[in-house]
Amino acid sequence: MTLLFWLATAFAGAGNDVVACLELYDIACAQTAAGRLGASAEDRAARAELDFHLGEFATARDGLKWVADSTKDAELAKRLALFERVAGATTGFTTEKRADVTLRYRAGMDDVLLDEALETLQASHDKIGPLLGGAPPGGVRMELFPTAQRFIDASSLPGEAVRKTGVIALSKWTRLLVSSPRALGRGYGWKDTIAHEYIHFIVAWRTKDRAPVWLQEGIARSHESMWREDEPSPLTPTQESLLAAALKDDKLVPLARMHPSMAFLDSADEAALAFAQVSTMIVHLRRTAGPDAVSRVLDLVRDGRDALQAVADVGSGGDTTAFMDDWKTYLKSLKLVSRKLSESKVILDGAGDEFDADPQLGQRTDLARFARLGDILLDHGRADAALVEFRKAAPSDEPPSPILSVRTAEALVLLGRKDEAQAMLSASAVDYPEHAPTRIALGKMLLDKGDSAGAFREYRAGVDVDPFDSAAQAALAALYATRGDAPLAERHRRYARLLTSSEPATR
Repeated sequence: MTLLFWLATAFAGAGNDVVACLELYDIACAQTAAGRLGASAEDRAARAELDFHLGEFATARDGLKWVADSTKDAELAKRLALFERVAGATTGFTTEKRADVTLRYRAGMDDVLLDEALETLQASHDKIGPLLGGAPPGGVRMELFPTAQRFIDASSLPGEAVRKTGVIALSKWTRLLVSSPRALGRGYGWKDTIAHEYIHFIVAWRTKDRAPVWLQEGIARSHESMWREDEPSPLTPTQESLLAAALKDDKLVPLARMHPSMAFLDSADEAALAFAQVSTMIVHLRRTAGPDAVSRVLDLVRDGRDALQAVADVGSGGDTTAFMDDWKTYLKSLKLVSRKLSESKVILDGAGDEFDADPQLGQRTDLARFARLGDILLDHGRADAALVEFRKAAPSDEPPSPILSVRTAEALVLLGRKDEAQAMLSASAVDYPEHAPTRIALGKMLLDKGDSAGAFREYRAGVDVDPFDSAAQAALAALYATRGDAPLAERHRRYARLLTSSEPATR
């Protein structure tokens, strides 16, 4: 039983009004209702809940502690434990507010995330909100956690579920909880993740929190890049591969298994497959029923319609079987990638080494042995011998892993075979687009060849995944300068200085 339910069933009056507003994701309504709160235990509990949703975690903890100590209520004690964990996880956070968005984060190295986190969230508010029928009043709040462990402490997700599936962001309690790219070994697509979680926030508000997880995730995954481009988000190569195999073997993940969270699926691969399924369902819905189809579905779900029935009502005249059959036909028309691509293990907070986070070398010790020997030879200037070992480390049934591709390209460059090196990195960037070292190495190679436009594209992609590479930030600053964008050139110079200094960047 949650505190919201506890209040709603146990008490009446202003406390219930606050709770009712929070259940509808309407902070402004809750703040108005809070003006009528008195000093009773239930009213103090309601005030603490509002403070928690507003991000005033220490105040919320202290307020609820008084009520819990007074009433000895077991449900309040559980809620208090959550408040205490979140207050601890956000200790030392700084608050930054711009326009419609408020960000709380740990100042220091994560200052390199501040500007673009706020800009991404504002762009999501401005561009994606209207596509889904409008955003909640009162703006949006987000916490950006410096480590995965802090995120786990604050999220209420079991740590094992996070480590198994790599789900390190949530929309919950009328705000967003997002992990810094530092939480994963070589970063991740954190900007689209911010947009993804903001979409959850909108969908919960638009449907009175009645949308099941599969519908929420389908809308969020298909729309998460639309803060920066007009078309729905494409599948990753790995998702395409997983979806192609599941279609062939008739092993799609049932919608019911996605409840209550993708974090509780059996593996990162299964989670990736589930995301691919529901994302393509929503893309199919949009292409058959128009760009306002999702908003119409949300209206139906808000009014109590079953989610799959609502999708079928909008997308196929009410026939759920016809919609699912048409969706599978659409998938077959996509000519999905069917080659095997390995998925990386989830490595959090610097555990293991770089090979552990590699899709192949982290799971194949036989291949990793050759790659490590190749590294030793490369460090000793034996590029020719290193190349022999790197080729032994490549599996016969799938493309080389991203780390192996970068290492092989280094050896090829030393041997004067730069065109081969570039071709290898370009192919790897297609297979593993979120491997920052690949994009950065390719950017440097293109820059050396005088292709500043190509170099900018690759450096920008690399820094978007791993913004903590000081050399890449410096290179990106120089590229912005050549493009005549002095403000962004100075921004990235500032980031590069921060990353090579122990002092926080000056804003």
